[in-house]
Parts: sequence; structure tokens; C-alpha cells
Amino acid sequence: MRRVGVLWGLLGVVLGSVAQAEVSTNIAGSLRSRSYLFSPLDSENYSSEFNVRPEFTVAFSEELSSVVTVNAQRVIGQAAKKSEGQLTVDRAFIDYRFEKWDLRIGRQAINMGSALIWNPIDLVDFNTALNFAVEKRGVDSARAAISLTPTSRVLGLVAFPDGKALSLLRGETLLGSTGLALLAADDRRRDEQIIGVDVKGDLWVGYWVEGAVHLPREGKASYRVVVGVDYSFTVLERLTLSAQYYRDSSGGTGVDDYDFTAYLEGRRPFLGRQYVSLMADLGLNEITFLKLSIIGNLEDRSGFVSLGVGRYFFDNLEVTVRGLLLGGVSGIGEYKPGSGHPLEGALSTRTLELYLDWRF
Repeated sequence: MRRVGVLWGLLGVVLGSVAQAEVSTNIAGSLRSRSYLFSPLDSENYSSEFNVRPEFTVAFSEELSSVVTVNAQRVIGQAAKKSEGQLTVDRAFIDYRFEKWDLRIGRQAINMGSALIWNPIDLVDFNTALNFAVEKRGVDSARAAISLTPTSRVLGLVAFPDGKALSLLRGETLLGSTGLALLAADDRRRDEQIIGVDVKGDLWVGYWVEGAVHLPREGKASYRVVVGVDYSFTVLERLTLSAQYYRDSSGGTGVDDYDFTAYLEGRRPFLGRQYVSLMADLGLNEITFLKLSIIGNLEDRSGFVSLGVGRYFFDNLEVTVRGLLLGGVSGIGEYKPGSGHPLEGALSTRTLELYLDWRF
């Protein structure tokens, strides 16, 4: 509560100067609805999430601005015991931008990493198999970035996700067409230090390598690494293919070795040690697209396929219908429930999703 008070105090000081400066304001945002119909397909086996996210931006000068985003959410159906609603201030920060440095103080999103689905150096948010494009939550933090040269900078961050301190230092540079970042962090939530690397560039294909080593004060060290490539073809509007390999040394080797407790508590979105992914994005024309995603667990040879079709309406409304099918080669696995599977009654093998995103 004390951090929140300091945050609003800083915003109050800034907003109090409005009467003494020429300011510009802007209101934007989105209205999003994501509904799932699980198998068996009946009227009681569903989940719907509705989000309204207005964003208010005030520019006091070319160097100083403030942003506040409010998120009103309601969840009904299987994902909630009853209809649940909440109203949160998801973003509330002031931003000072000058020629060689940038300072942002307040509740903000922390974006780290170049990889898709898995981001070893994202120490705040986890993506999930069902939704691997999770909206970044706002975290009370202070972030400063200083440019050393036109192609390199140093970034420092102190944040308080889940009420405990996360501090990190990140150095970034551009070597030709390759971006390189090194990261060192101290995470008091898990009582560990992290050393990470993020490399992204282009040869005749795009490529990226993202990894992190976790060094707990107690227990075994572990590492997570993603290697990926992508390439675009001139098929219809455009076809982009991407493939990745992910390894997590802290994961399990099979159902008997998986940490389902951590999964149910939201501390582990993926349970195994090795995964592969293939993603295809085909633009049929300027407003219609197809998306295919395949994720496979190499340890138990289970996985899922996701196929969706989407279309844009009125330049600011996206409508997507997606189907997900889970299965495996033999036996039970992370994505293949069966007799003896800890998530047998909770894991749906067939899911239909409807996603609406209206940006205003």
C-alpha cells in the first residue's frame, strides 16, 4: 500500500502542473472478449472473459508524459465459481524522455525477450499453452535507460511483482543486424539470481536465441533456453513460418515426474523439459488471415494443434475463431489426459474459442 501511495503521489504532482503548462490529452483503449467452449460441447461447459481497457495519456511536453490504463474485467462460466468482476488500475506511470536517457516511474508492463511462447528472461509473466500472447500485467516499478552510443544502452529496473523486490540490470547493443542483450537479476520472490542472454538477428532467415540460468540460494541450479527461426514467403498476402526448440532443465520427464502442484498454482505453465513449436501465419488478403500453431512435448510425445481464422472489420475490430485439439502418440501425457492423469477431469481435449478485440 505504501508503494501505491508513493505512485499516486508522484502522479498527483505531475497532474498538478497541468494548469501551468500546455498539455495534450488522448483517450484510447480496447474492448476484448474471449470465450471458450470446452468438450464435451454443452451449454454448461464454457468460460467467458470480458475486458474493457481505456487508456488515458497526458503529454505535458515533448519530454514528459503520463499514462493511466484502467481494466474492468468480468469472468463467467467454468473459469469462475460464479460471475466474478474486478476493476484495476493496470498502468499508471510518468515517463521522462530526453536525448540519451529515459526514466519511467509507476505501474508499468515489463517486456523482456525475443522468443515466442517461451521467454526465459521474462521474469514477471508466464505465457500458457492455451493463450501464449498474455496481456502483460502492470507492476509497480522504476526503470531507467541510458544510451551509451547510438546502438547501445544500459537499462536498470527495480520492481515489486507479488509484493517482493525484483532488481535487474540489462545491457543492449546492436552488432550489424544482430541485437545482443545480457541480463543479471536478483529475484527475492524465489530467492535466486538469474543470468540471461537474448540474441536476435537476420541472415537468410530470422533467428533468435534466448536463455537464462537460475541460481537459487538453496537447491539446484537450472537453465531455460529457446532457439528459433522464421521465414516469410510470397504466398497470397504473405506466409510466415516460425519454428522453435525449448529446453527447461527444471521440468519433468513424464507424468510421474511433473510438478502438477506448481502448475495448478500458476508457477509452472509448462511441465516438461523439451518442447518444439511450429507456427504459420497466412494472410489471405489485407483483412483476412489464418493461423496455425503446433506445440509438442518431446518427453511424453503429447501436444496440441490450434487452427484459427480471423478477419478485421471497420479497421479496428478483430474477430477470430480458433479450434484446439489435444492428443498424444501413446499413453498419457501433459496434453493427453487419461486414466491416472492428475488433470483428467479438468483438461479439455477439444476447445473452441471466439475472440473479439475492438480498439477505440
